[in-house]
Amino acid sequence: MVGRGVIDEGTGTVGAQTSAQRARRLAIAGLLVIVLTVAAVPVLGFVAYGPARSVSAYFDALEDGDAAAALDRLVLGEITDGWALTDDALRGAPSLPTRLTVTHVEVDGNRATADVRYDLAGTTRSQSLSLVRRPGLWGLFPQWLIDPGELPRLDLVVDGASTLHLNSADVPVPRDGLPVLFPIEYSTGFAEDYFRSDVQQAVVDGTEPEVEVRLAAEPTPQLGTEVEALVREHLDECVTATTLMPEGCTFGLDSVNDFQGDVEWEMVEYPDVRLTSERRRLVTAPAQGVAHITGTYRDIVTAAEMELDEDVPFTFTASVTVVDGQPRIQPLEASLSGESDGGSLGGE
Repeated sequence: MVGRGVIDEGTGTVGAQTSAQRARRLAIAGLLVIVLTVAAVPVLGFVAYGPARSVSAYFDALEDGDAAAALDRLVLGEITDGWALTDDALRGAPSLPTRLTVTHVEVDGNRATADVRYDLAGTTRSQSLSLVRRPGLWGLFPQWLIDPGELPRLDLVVDGASTLHLNSADVPVPRDGLPVLFPIEYSTGFAEDYFRSDVQQAVVDGTEPEVEVRLAAEPTPQLGTEVEALVREHLDECVTATTLMPEGCTFGLDSVNDFQGDVEWEMVEYPDVRLTSERRRLVTAPAQGVAHITGTYRDIVTAAEMELDEDVPFTFTASVTVVDGQPRIQPLEASLSGESDGGSLGGE
């Protein structure tokens, strides 16, 4: 009887048969690991790196207020006006998408479509997203990216401001609107020294290339105060005139009598200044003022020399603009206020 540890008379080796079997088993096990790994790559790639996971990662980035992470999940060209593609523009949003569900994914070669459902701005929304496959890590796992074509834009129609508040971000107001991430609800408005607007909200879900937002400018109390000072300054200049009809002013005295020498003007009652919009321009609402004139004239009928000493009521209105950060007024004829186009009375 030959034991395991003795010399085999046929081969002269110790346990050769046992070693060969062990090597064979290891080789089979290694081959099985390779086969299982290769077989698992497509499954792992589709589950961990597939279209559904990419869509979920994009929505997670939006909900976290991480603009850079969201942009990394999109196929985009060069963007030179990305002032709204920031964390502040996300974190201050009235509403971000929540409760995402990827309901269906369809893959066709290097393209895919993902149907999603999510909550935004108090409603449940459904839409389809297009994705494209790009080479991935070590050539094993492809990267699926959402392909919006181009980012949707907020078409901003803004009067009276060069910058506005977009959620928590301060952004300029370009002529062609601002590219924004989606789906997000945006809050827009502005508050500057001389003008402010009501806050407007707009939902951008990416189904439309542009979403229009109109912000109408309202004058601030500071502008009203400075315009009132300009009106008084203008009228104080007017009463330095020595003629019956001060040039560029909205008051005067029309007389056929022959005045002897100069007259003197004095402002008795300044008009109340109230700013209002008229025909898409800012004006001071027509208001009554009173000037006082004194002088000497020769009556055209009796030739008697007489003294003039009387009040002259008038109506004042002016257009208001802000040029290079400074308010300006342009006095207008009283008839301009809601009656005719008229014209200015010259001088600023």
